[in-house]
Amino acid sequence: MFSILFLCTANAARSQLAEALVNQCYGQHFTAYSAGTQAKAIDPRTLQTLSKQGLSCQGLYSKSIQQLEQTLQQTEANKVSFDFVITLCDSAKQECASLPTGAAILHWNLADPAAQPGMDLFTKTFADLKQRLAEFVKYNRPSGSALNIAPIDVFKQFSDNTRLQILLLIEDEQRLSVNQLSHALAESQPKISRHLALLRECQLLSTTRQAQQVFYHLNPELPDWVAQTLSTTRLANPGYINQPLARIRQQVASKSISH
Repeated sequence: MFSILFLCTANAARSQLAEALVNQCYGQHFTAYSAGTQAKAIDPRTLQTLSKQGLSCQGLYSKSIQQLEQTLQQTEANKVSFDFVITLCDSAKQECASLPTGAAILHWNLADPAAQPGMDLFTKTFADLKQRLAEFVKYNRPSGSALNIAPIDVFKQFSDNTRLQILLLIEDEQRLSVNQLSHALAESQPKISRHLALLRECQLLSTTRQAQQVFYHLNPELPDWVAQTLSTTRLANPGYINQPLARIRQQVASKSISH
């Protein structure tokens, strides 16, 4: 279970909406809190927006960071800390120096709906938060199976043309052997094997054996962000592996004819 602190200036609208959204939609993975750098009363339109969206307003109240920490310290023996701190306005962003250490900090600069009349900006802010939080949860929810791979290790592999082509070919074809990759990329088998060893070492690839042949495939425990990066790269660059794919198709066709 991860904890998130949503921080804005008044803790009257944006951070309250975010707290309610997380606790009621993603409560199995996260516990959300909200606070303000200059806390004021909750805007009644915040409660109207939540009610309209079918979410409860129970337990919501406006508070400063200091008040929140004092409340939490009553139930926690150690110093209060959060796994994530998400600031929702530029003013709150400036307070990052005083935030709990060790937290991963994100900044989403959203217009203050309380500063404008009517409900339109509240509705827009809620929709924006809902979309951002769905994406955030997708990549940051606790997982007992996904690997913890450092971004630098992933992008080191992506920076080499041969290894990137190998990854995209396997992403496209599901599984390939050294022989198939060597033929597709017009490279020697020892060279392809060295690249595959590096990709296995950083856990991007796994292997399965069929009879005497070893096939390489994407590690089924890849974090979502890595798999999504590969998929997006493939979709956004459809011609990048055209030639290697054509060679694989030719190889498969010639084997079918010979049999």
